[in-house]
This record gives sequence, structure tokens and C-alpha cells, in this order.
Amino acid sequence: MGKHDRFGVLLTEQAYQDLGEALKPYIQHGPIGKYIYAKSVENQGNFVLMTILPEQVQNKIGNIMTIWIPTPFVKFIVGSENLDSLGFSRGCPLHC
Repeated sequence: MGKHDRFGVLLTEQAYQDLGEALKPYIQHGPIGKYIYAKSVENQGNFVLMTILPEQVQNKIGNIMTIWIPTPFVKFIVGSENLDSLGFSRGCPLHC
């Protein structure tokens, strides 16, 4: 199996309610609802660490960012070598 370097993360509605504005720059919208694309995802016990590139969020951030989300807020994570195979949105550029 190849190395996954594209991840899609679904969060609970409670995450969006509790973290609100802090999540806003990282949120994407698609047929499945709200989600986050990340370059890497790591479970660190109480938190899930996500590294996000500016191009993954249409340059809404100026630098590579790492965010920690409390583990109970994470519903689902999928990883792939190819962003198109994640299935979170249609027509997303390959650099997302």
C-alpha cells in the first residue's frame, strides 16, 4: 500500500458548534457536508493532529498550519495518495 498524503476528515456537529470561528479557515463544503482536507493526520490520544497546507484551503491561511482537534469531535478519516479518490467533493484541484 502506498503512502497516504491526502486526508479528508469529517467532524461532528458539536465540533463546529464548540470550535466555531477557530475552524472556519479550514472548512470545505461538498456533497457530504462540511469537512477538512489535510496533508497529514495523526491520532495522539486525546487529540487528532492535522497538518493543513494553504493550497488545501484556497490560501485562506498564509502558512502550513497544524491544528489539534479533540478526538471525540472526529467522526471519520479517509486517506489516499490521490485527492480525487477521497470522494468528498467533485472537481477539486489535485493540489488540494
